[in-house]
Amino acid sequence: MYSKKWTWLISAALVIMMLTLTGCQSIQGLELAKAVQNGANVKSSESKGTLQLELVPGDTSKLSAGEKAALAALQDVKVELAVKTQDSQRLSAEGKIIYSKGTIPFNVAMEGTKINLSIEGAKQPIVIDLLGGADISFLSFLPKTIQEQFGNKLLEIKSGLIELILANTTDPANLAITSVTDKVNNESLSLQKAHVELSGTELASLLQKLLANVLADEAGLKKVLSQLYDALAPVIQEQIAAGDKSITLSLLTNKDLTLGFVYSPIHDYLAGLADSIDPTKDMFSAKASLQADLFIDSDKQIRKQNIAINMPLTKSNNGATAIKISYVSESWNLNKPVTASKVDTSGALQLKPDATAIFRVLATLDKQSTLYKMLKNDLQVTKKDINMVTDGSGAKDDAPQPFINATGTTMVPVRFVSEQLGAEVGWNGDLRQVTITDFLTGKTLLLTLDSKNATVNGSAVPELESAATLSDNSTFVPIRFIAEQLGCVVSFNNETRVVTIHRD
Repeated sequence: MYSKKWTWLISAALVIMMLTLTGCQSIQGLELAKAVQNGANVKSSESKGTLQLELVPGDTSKLSAGEKAALAALQDVKVELAVKTQDSQRLSAEGKIIYSKGTIPFNVAMEGTKINLSIEGAKQPIVIDLLGGADISFLSFLPKTIQEQFGNKLLEIKSGLIELILANTTDPANLAITSVTDKVNNESLSLQKAHVELSGTELASLLQKLLANVLADEAGLKKVLSQLYDALAPVIQEQIAAGDKSITLSLLTNKDLTLGFVYSPIHDYLAGLADSIDPTKDMFSAKASLQADLFIDSDKQIRKQNIAINMPLTKSNNGATAIKISYVSESWNLNKPVTASKVDTSGALQLKPDATAIFRVLATLDKQSTLYKMLKNDLQVTKKDINMVTDGSGAKDDAPQPFINATGTTMVPVRFVSEQLGAEVGWNGDLRQVTITDFLTGKTLLLTLDSKNATVNGSAVPELESAATLSDNSTFVPIRFIAEQLGCVVSFNNETRVVTIHRD
């Protein structure tokens, strides 16, 4: 099975980045660390903000007319939000996505780590479990119920996490403080503005130092783990009271044993994050930059934020040389009674953040809706090229390698290819059958090992070129069958011995 990429790492880095900007010292009378800590302790609030993404055009000479049109359509995209935070577990937002071809209204309600979404163009509500598809190694040993509650309990100890980060961060070099008068929700306030500027390499350095310090701070890390255990303890007891007699759950009742067991894998996980920070990559390169203005009131609360990020796209082939991200927001009614709105999730599409999610979403959208056209035509979320070497030279990769069998048929690993294309793969060991469910085309393919017979949506199709076969514990099928049934095009380069599956 191929390794999952940490697609959320950039988002996590941006969150940590904002925390690293605060420093831990009092500068010109303004305790930025205190303001961030206070922000972590805010239970309820209202806010509004705008997220803007701009693509900086570059060389478009090699783009097709369709690709140029998509680049032009997405050159300036805005997301406007009005947010109500009721407590650490519940918030809601009313918003809209605005771009050159239209406006897409939506409502979202977040309950713990689950996002309930109602968006124009979708035929049903969408529920996304943020931890549902996460391949996080140190959670794998936990019972399923504990895994499901892990994210929610992590939110409950947010203040402790912020404290650990602030205790181990360092001050950025370019930080300036000024006194200003500005409006928050139409109310004029006396504020202190903290302005900071960072290059991508400076950001990489700050993050590396932060993670190195956290890894060295054994007492601080164990303190946070202790807080997390205390938050999860009632869930453990509830499961035992309900009759769960599993050995794992029984062992989890011993706090010292549990903390001793989980410390090493979590420490290793953080070390892996530190190793993944590459100063040569776009986000952390010298050409990347960050500017941020934080506006803090007399109660040491952050009331406004203006953030601007410029990130070069050195390996981009879509005609854009950089992406500019800006975010402005303001908050009010801090720690005052606020009631989050709800989204009706009756008949909702249940999603996990895995490779099939975007295809499941497309399947539930009205094909004439602005959202469908944006995702399919402009963002081209289904466009995919899978390149595989057939001469064995790619054997060092962790994905099963395709091969050409005795009859000259190119055989490809069905699970790897299908999941790369966003399809879901099932296996029936008793019947030795593979089921491929493609949400984009609506087709269900059924193949049986060592048989040339197959069905599509329950109907038999002409015999396969070669029978599906098992090799190195992976099921292989003829490339043309799976590609053509999933609406793809196959090409082969004789010189490089690379076979390519292309999907629009």
